[in-house]
Amino acid sequence: MRRISTGGARGVVVALAAALAVPAAPAVAASLPAATAPAASLPAASALPSASQSLQVGSVRLSACETNPTGWCGKVAEPLDRTDPGGPTIGVGFEWYPATGTAQGTVVAVDGGPGWGSTSSRSGYLGLLGPLRAQRNLLVFDLRGTGRSQPINCSGLTNFHGSTDSDAFRQAVASCGDQLDHTWKRSDGSWAHAADLFGTANAARDLADVLQRLQLPKVDLYGDSYGTWFAQTYASRYPQTLRSVTLDASYEVLGLNPWYPTTLTTAHTAFDLACRRSPACAAAAPRDPWTAITQLAAQLRTAPITGATTDLSGHTVTETVTVATLVDLVANAGFDRSVDKSLAAAADAVLDHGDSAPLLRLAAQSIGYDNTMPAPPSYSDGLYFAVACTDYPQLFSMAAPPAQRARQLQQAEAGQPADAFAPFTAAEWAGVNAYTDAFTGCLGWPAPVHSDPPITATPPLAPPDLPVLVLGGDLDSLTPAVGGQRVAQQMGPSARFVGVPNLTHITAMADPAWPGPEACGQNLYRQFTADPGALASLDTGCTGSTPPIPTLATYPEQLADVVPATAQPGDQAGPDALSAAATGVATVDDALGRWGYLDSGRDSGLRGGSWSASGNGRTTFTFSAARWVADASTSGTAVWDRSDGSVTARLTVRPAQGPDVTVNASWNTFAADPTVTLTGTSSGAPLLATMSTP
Repeated sequence: MRRISTGGARGVVVALAAALAVPAAPAVAASLPAATAPAASLPAASALPSASQSLQVGSVRLSACETNPTGWCGKVAEPLDRTDPGGPTIGVGFEWYPATGTAQGTVVAVDGGPGWGSTSSRSGYLGLLGPLRAQRNLLVFDLRGTGRSQPINCSGLTNFHGSTDSDAFRQAVASCGDQLDHTWKRSDGSWAHAADLFGTANAARDLADVLQRLQLPKVDLYGDSYGTWFAQTYASRYPQTLRSVTLDASYEVLGLNPWYPTTLTTAHTAFDLACRRSPACAAAAPRDPWTAITQLAAQLRTAPITGATTDLSGHTVTETVTVATLVDLVANAGFDRSVDKSLAAAADAVLDHGDSAPLLRLAAQSIGYDNTMPAPPSYSDGLYFAVACTDYPQLFSMAAPPAQRARQLQQAEAGQPADAFAPFTAAEWAGVNAYTDAFTGCLGWPAPVHSDPPITATPPLAPPDLPVLVLGGDLDSLTPAVGGQRVAQQMGPSARFVGVPNLTHITAMADPAWPGPEACGQNLYRQFTADPGALASLDTGCTGSTPPIPTLATYPEQLADVVPATAQPGDQAGPDALSAAATGVATVDDALGRWGYLDSGRDSGLRGGSWSASGNGRTTFTFSAARWVADASTSGTAVWDRSDGSVTARLTVRPAQGPDVTVNASWNTFAADPTVTLTGTSSGAPLLATMSTP
């Protein structure tokens, strides 16, 4: 989805004014039962508030949240339609986490989607602040229609199963818009036309009002993905309320091309870069990634692939991969590193050996994880379309009736050059999952009544004394770096773009499936938020050492196809044992990559056997005859410390032919050039070797 959970121009680097003074913290007071504490006392931030407590911040009284980690929750009533001030209202909610020490300001965090409730990412934002928690309050703000802010719940969308490029889905979207138009009544009894009242401009007005009610000094605004669209809008309207702005994975509000043409060109570059930066892929891939994807698209167009695989719940399912599936996989690579890691090798396996097992499993994983959204309040499908169909540019006129919109879309597709979206046609690309790009999703959404564009100003959108940091990953095809560079230019001379190599969508928020790569983005964010005035001299040294994606070169079917580990002085095990050792490492690496996507802690090996995992920060993997290749199994354990990236494994690899190989392996997933060190034995002969991660 345009998460918005998408290069090459130069970033804008401009000297800024002297460092801004840090404003004082707002006046706050905690209210407890009279018998236990005076009303003016504030409980220590390290203590968990109880249900009987409340906290006064400005003019708003907050209550203890029911969530964990526990914070303070508040809600204020905002006009649904500000052109009808006496009309219906909507509750806008948020969570407040006081600084753990003496507060020196407040960070406001807004999530993407559109549709994600920011409060569903509270732990991510608390982790993002890290040591800044001692001096910064955190306000996690839910945009209207999400999270705690009366989430739009359109059951037809929430419960929809099937292709989003279908008449049935488009009807579900249209019905959601109609539902919004028949939910709130005005005082005269007429329905408020609400399908276009959840756009970004109204959400920005909500935040400005909440900040005023909380009586907060200037705040540091962080937005990721669609949150950057919101933050651009907010900064252009209410710069006087801001101390700094961070835009993480941004795309342009002004001048955005409705075809998002840089998405596919960036995807092409990203697949190539991921392979080139991975030693194993760079040395042994049979063809460049985009060639593999192009040839696979041609094959799937006439011969879709169907077969059995394992889903994220560990069940055997039948999966079919079509050109439409491949479109979604390429699009998902913009925010899902596993696709960058695996897709080209899976395509090669099909093209060279007719081996569909890796592709079927990757499709089940990516589509099952990336294209499935949680129900409200965590995520609101209805809010996604309420924003996409109101604020985003479309390939047709939203003022036209649906039948005319469909004809305009067909004309837009026909007007594209034949190779504009190669290896896909324009119509195939427009059929991408509607939560990635709503090319066809808004065909039936109600025609707008209100005209309320997100930004009405002209660049520069930020005043010269408002520092703006724009972050972007160079493998992010969802909100490409080239768009982030244009955003920095539009924000004005107080903005700076910083690109982070080897990262996909969003640079500073931790990805539970791939911990570690966000460290550089977090470092940059924390430096900037601690001292926004020093943006021009920001230390960007970490961008030279972000770890590459361990992109696969191939998916071997047999042990004889596995590239042996490299023997080191003292090794006497021989090449067959070194191939077996490499197979054991690949089995562990495959499990590390799968674990964060699973619904449970159990999975099958790629070609049989099983493994399980337990623990979170320090995760132990137990392998039971797991098969990376068909003629060798791996058993044993591996421990992955997800806080520092270290992996240690003790394995026994049993080839179908030949002796067992015992191997101890260690490497670090956070390393810029991860090298695996192996020791062990084969028939009593010592094994000493190294290898790149698979």
